[in-house]
Amino acid sequence: MPRVLHRLARRLALAAGLLLLAPVVVAHARVWLDDDAPSESAGSPAQGRLRHGHPLPPSGPGHVTYSYLGASLGRQYVHGAVRDALLEAFAAVSAARPGRRFVVGETGHRQGGAFWPHRTHQNGLSVDIFVPLRDAAGRPADVATYPWNQLGYGLEFDAQGRRGDLAIDFDDLARLLSALDEKARPRKLRIQRIILAPEYVPLLLASPAGRALGPLSGAILRRQVWWRHDEHAHIEFALEAGVPR
Repeated sequence: MPRVLHRLARRLALAAGLLLLAPVVVAHARVWLDDDAPSESAGSPAQGRLRHGHPLPPSGPGHVTYSYLGASLGRQYVHGAVRDALLEAFAAVSAARPGRRFVVGETGHRQGGAFWPHRTHQNGLSVDIFVPLRDAAGRPADVATYPWNQLGYGLEFDAQGRRGDLAIDFDDLARLLSALDEKARPRKLRIQRIILAPEYVPLLLASPAGRALGPLSGAILRRQVWWRHDEHAHIEFALEAGVPR
C-alpha cells in the first residue's frame, strides 16, 4: 500500500506541475506562432473589432504579464503598432530606471469585440498597465496579481496611492506615459485617453516626469468612471488618418 500511495502522489505531483506549466507554454506559443500580418482596427474602444491582432510577449525587457493563464487564453492581443510601441517604451523606461518593470494587464481578444468584464478594449487600441510601486525602502516593486485579488484588479490603494508599505511611483508612471507617446508617434499612433483614479491625477502631474508631460496631460481623464482605476492605468490609442482601420 505505501508504494501505491507513493506512486499516486508522484503522479498527482506531475499532473499538477503540467497544469501549472501549460499556461506558460501556451502563452509563449501564441507569440512564437504569430505572423506579421498588418493589423486593422475598426470602430471604437467600446464598440469595435480587430483584424490580425498580435499578442504581447508574456515577458520581456521591462515588462511581465499579469497572468500566464490570461495570456494563454488570448486576453493580451493588440494592434501590431500598439504592441511595438509598448515593448519599446517598457524597455526604454526599464533601461533608465534600473529594477523597474511594468505589469501588463488585459488588452483584448485577437479579433477584438466584446471583452468581458471590460466595457472597452474592443478595437485593439486599449491596454491596462498596473501602477508601478515602490516599497518602504524605495525599491521598485510590482502589483501582486493573484486569483484571490482578482489578478490585481481587486486591490485598493488609498487617496495618496498607498497600500501598506507600498506606494505608487507616479514619477515612473509618468515616465512610461511619455515614452509611450514618443514611441507611438512614429507608428502613426497617438494616446487618445488615459484613465486613472481622479485623485491621483494631481499626484501624477506633480511628479518630476509628470511636470514634463506637456500636452499629453490633456489626455488624462479628470472624472470618475465606473471602475476606480487606482490599481491600473487604462490607456487608449488612436490611429492617425490614412492608417488601416
